[in-house]
Amino acid sequence: MRRDGVSSRWAAAPNARFARQFAYDEATAEDLDILLTLVDCQITYRSRYLLAPLLAPVRDLVVLDQYNPRSVAFQVSSLNDHIASLPALRESGLIERPQRLAVAVQATLATAEATALDTRTLFALEQELLNLADAIGLHYFPHGPNASRPEKLTGLA
Repeated sequence: MRRDGVSSRWAAAPNARFARQFAYDEATAEDLDILLTLVDCQITYRSRYLLAPLLAPVRDLVVLDQYNPRSVAFQVSSLNDHIASLPALRESGLIERPQRLAVAVQATLATAEATALDTRTLFALEQELLNLADAIGLHYFPHGPNASRPEKLTGLA
């Protein structure tokens, strides 16, 4: 999950990027329509809002909606559940970096408001997701001569 393409990322980071690029502060209805198409939310948006695409509702649906499987918030929540179920790699019992980052991103999304999301906030979210992807890759898929080996694998047979 590194930026150099060693492994692929889940859809949260690209969807955050799409939101930043097409739901920018001065986005037109056409830009928002393209975003809804890219994240496959046209039908959902049209069933909820009987209006042309508007900035705040589109941002809410694509980024913050915890019940929309294609939203960033839903995907981060699912990722957080997966990380929590992984075995701990350290004996200390302290929360490991990938889980700490995933919890922080999930908390940010859970407390955000669509009207307060702007291009700068969406860019920061995208960077947090990329950092999370890197942390997962480095933590669970070490490589190279300096790769650290787990102190203890708990929960594995």
